[in-house]
Amino acid sequence: MDMAISEITLVVFTTIAPAGAVGYVFLAAAILLTRDDAVAKRLSAYLVIPLLLALAGLIASATHLGTPANALYVLTGIGRSPLSNEVVAAAVFLAFGGAAWIFSFGHRRRDAFSSFGLGFAALTALAFVGFVARAYSVETIPTWNSPIAPLTLWANAFASGPAVALFAYACADVMAPRRFALFACGAGACALVANVALLALEWQSLGAIVTTVARATDLVPLHPFAIAAFAVLCTVGMTLCFLSATHRRFAALAKHRVRAAWCALGIVCVLAGCFAVRFSFYAMYMTWGV
Repeated sequence: MDMAISEITLVVFTTIAPAGAVGYVFLAAAILLTRDDAVAKRLSAYLVIPLLLALAGLIASATHLGTPANALYVLTGIGRSPLSNEVVAAAVFLAFGGAAWIFSFGHRRRDAFSSFGLGFAALTALAFVGFVARAYSVETIPTWNSPIAPLTLWANAFASGPAVALFAYACADVMAPRRFALFACGAGACALVANVALLALEWQSLGAIVTTVARATDLVPLHPFAIAAFAVLCTVGMTLCFLSATHRRFAALAKHRVRAAWCALGIVCVLAGCFAVRFSFYAMYMTWGV
């Protein structure tokens, strides 16, 4: 528990930054697939939402470096340090994602170049999530060094990312196509179920990790409750986001920003659930020497 509290900024980073990255991917897909240039342009303006989430996570993680001068040491480890790789991947995603967002303001109609740029930015977002997921596979930390750990981060990202994309629809005052909303929420629901299963397997595997002075399960006695909180909060949050993006009653209140407010509440619920299991992940920190 002390470890999780001391690394709270990294908990925030691994919760909201992947959510922003996957949210960018879903929103980019919605923009590329829509046939209405006016809708695409309106949605493009709100690409800033997932970008700000990812940027906020990166800023939170930077406080872990202690002093700004330490950022220079991060750059020297590119290629061999997982931390350096994820920071560079974040910078690349924010650069290309931000460029695609800014570029959208100067063009009324989409062209092949802007579509390619947006698609490439989405790929950098996925690469960023991949580098974050791999950063915690440390051989000296048996509770983290398992195939399950990176998968749980991916599942967290896909459980929360669709809600971010639907929030952009609500902010843009555009009704999300029902097929897209169903696909986004379906992907989030699948990620939720997969993550619950992965977290349950992770909890079972902790029972076999024992040192001379500690048992891994003793570090996170509330882990099952964190899994339950994740399942409940994400279900409630995704339901709110889906209704606010597609339901006619919410659409009637759109001019009062009620849809966006409900969707924002849904995102808070989803991220709170993801935060709970990420906090539990950091709390299970244990080296072979402990």
